[in-house]
Amino acid sequence: MARPAVLNTASLGISSGLNFVSLLLWVRLLPAEEFGRYTLITTTALLINAILFEWARIVGARTLYSPTAATRIDPDRANALFTILLTIIVALAIVTATLFFSGRTIFGLSAQWLWLLFLFVVSEVTLTMLNIVSRARNTPWHTFGVLVTRSALSLAIALVLVLGYHLGLAGVLLGVIIGQGTAAIGGIATDAVWRRLRLSGSRREDREIMGGMLKLGAPLMLSSGLSYGVGVLDRYQVEHILGISSVAYYAAPADLLQKTLGFAMLAVNITMYPAMVRAYEDEGPDKARVLLEGNAVMYVAMCLPVLVAATMLAGPVSHLLLGARLAPQSAPLLPLVTAAALLRLLTIYHLQVAFQLTRHMRLLMIAPALAIATFVLLGPLSLHRYGLMGIAGVSLLAQASGYLVSALLARRTFGIRLLGRDNAKVLVAGAAMAAALLPFAHVTGLPMTLVALAAGGLVYAAAILLLRLDQVRTIKAKFVRR
Repeated sequence: MARPAVLNTASLGISSGLNFVSLLLWVRLLPAEEFGRYTLITTTALLINAILFEWARIVGARTLYSPTAATRIDPDRANALFTILLTIIVALAIVTATLFFSGRTIFGLSAQWLWLLFLFVVSEVTLTMLNIVSRARNTPWHTFGVLVTRSALSLAIALVLVLGYHLGLAGVLLGVIIGQGTAAIGGIATDAVWRRLRLSGSRREDREIMGGMLKLGAPLMLSSGLSYGVGVLDRYQVEHILGISSVAYYAAPADLLQKTLGFAMLAVNITMYPAMVRAYEDEGPDKARVLLEGNAVMYVAMCLPVLVAATMLAGPVSHLLLGARLAPQSAPLLPLVTAAALLRLLTIYHLQVAFQLTRHMRLLMIAPALAIATFVLLGPLSLHRYGLMGIAGVSLLAQASGYLVSALLARRTFGIRLLGRDNAKVLVAGAAMAAALLPFAHVTGLPMTLVALAAGGLVYAAAILLLRLDQVRTIKAKFVRR
């Protein structure tokens, strides 16, 4: 298990680092209005992906693995899932063509962007399924090649189109689509599982498998759309009430922190989720519960220093990440959007995994539905009265309510512990970091900001090492035994 974990983490680290650099560049190279539109286009593409295709990622990760199959992927299930996804893609192409030729808009985007939106969605879902198959087969080098190629090509091509051909937003989107498409084609060509895929549905057994997948995935279509919608509904509200430029000031810090925290959690989840599925199926719920609870400790231990830094050094960190043009408007939002992002990601990567393991898929819908109701009821009012600070506060309230409900449901359905000695140790380390950063709260300039972050990080790391987390040692011992 150690080698796949290292390779998966390395691939995520490199690709996420390149994506992070890309976002830093587009914040600086695109005017506020174009960056706001870029945010809306990518947000809409990922929202469509969440509604139509995220269920396939979860169902695939949960059901495609077969220890007896030659490729460790059940061929009948793979063919059934491929047939369903291809049908949805064809239907989406028909809808896109209809909207394009009728001149209709979607989420405020004019017809000229719709085909780019479609290609973004298709390339994204293809890459997602490639990685699901690779992880189920435990072939980390394939995942490494696809992820790194995608991020490197997307950044390189987009930079050429923006700086060399002055295409602006269109250049950024074309670079991402070409990079993702090239990585997807290469991934398919180098994986024997994909070359064996066939359309299914002619046999009764095929239809039964497809029906079972759709039955398992149907609640996920709604819950995934709701879960992702919770994270982006505020952006559509900002665009509708304050204008597209305001989306840039609000979304830039939120996206940067989402990528930072999301990478940390995904690095753990990408290795641990298949391990939890195997533990649940092979050894029972108790073994899977130990891994899941250990995940929570690692999630918080990795992400808490980001929240502390964003709170204690909001101004300096905003100037470091966003530059002088966006920082003054975005700095006050940083602590709120960071806390909201952390709660949302903890809900998805920790609490809702309990529902997936136990196949309580309908419970996935409750928390995001509650959070969306919070946005619908309070979002417009807060924007009119308090502007971006108001919607940032509503976002934190929405994510906190979703987290609380998910925590209560996960405790009842899977018996996971929400508080423990390790959690207290992590909070103590976070408090030590906050105290270390307090003298640097009003520093200016890049050198002093880096010094402050380094000092806080060293204090936090030292506290974590001194406190010796129990769960980390437990999980490490389990991997050594395997």
